[in-house]
Amino acid sequence: MKNDIFNDKNIYPNGEKIKEHFLGFYDSVFVAYLSFFQVDNHKSKTNNYKKLEKTTFKEAKKEIEILNNIKIPNAEIFSYSNEDYPTDLEIFDDGKVVKWETIIKGAKLKDKTELNKALRTSIGALREIFKKPELSEKLNSFTTQNSIWNPTEGTFDVFSKLGIYRTFKLFNKNEIIIIDEFFEKINSINIAEITEYEFLEKVDFNDYYIYSSDKEILFTIEWDSFFFLIATDKNKMEQIVAAKYFEGFLCDSETTHEWDYLPEELEKLLEIEKNQNLKSDNQKWWKFWK
Repeated sequence: MKNDIFNDKNIYPNGEKIKEHFLGFYDSVFVAYLSFFQVDNHKSKTNNYKKLEKTTFKEAKKEIEILNNIKIPNAEIFSYSNEDYPTDLEIFDDGKVVKWETIIKGAKLKDKTELNKALRTSIGALREIFKKPELSEKLNSFTTQNSIWNPTEGTFDVFSKLGIYRTFKLFNKNEIIIIDEFFEKINSINIAEITEYEFLEKVDFNDYYIYSSDKEILFTIEWDSFFFLIATDKNKMEQIVAAKYFEGFLCDSETTHEWDYLPEELEKLLEIEKNQNLKSDNQKWWKFWK
């Protein structure tokens, strides 16, 4: 075994190939998308179908007192203050999943990689060189016109939690471990004793690791992502895929966390960014010496 991802508190794979990260624990990993959805008779009054919305530094200071001692940053500022966004109970009672494949077709995007780039751009999660505003505009136009709510990044949503609950039930895994982002809070629950909705309430916004007590099935997410990972053995994965609780794709040996960018695409953009930074630094020095 290469390392103990649980004892080392290194569960989510960042910066390496996903399947390689899980070697010794799991031989099959699935990238599961967070869901777009519609809610009966629930539309946005402001045509903002994201939980996150862009705000000004002035407005942000009203919500976060510590910002009053900070100079105005040269960056986009976002706030989770969209009061129109449906509650978990509204989504549970009346929500209907809209598949990524439907969004891709309706927004006239090429594939899942363009949709993921559009989502990441929409929340300011990408450096300037990686942003794709033209894709984000296509996405926003389609979802707004069709009253489709965007998923919220970096958290297990209602539909993913339902799929997780049903997956554990499928394999009679009742003892479940839930751990927060910083490994500070560890909860053990028995899902044989609670309903689906009660399970939804047990998983908090920043709970990033959910697995059966025997560690045979793992669900994990990362803070800026519109997808999460399911890791288990090949036999169980075949049953999970067949159950259709989740939309996504199986990782191959080359899949990384940055799966929406081809390696050569990443390399090209990083080189462009490097050259831009060098040019900017040279200009600063020239102005200094003039």
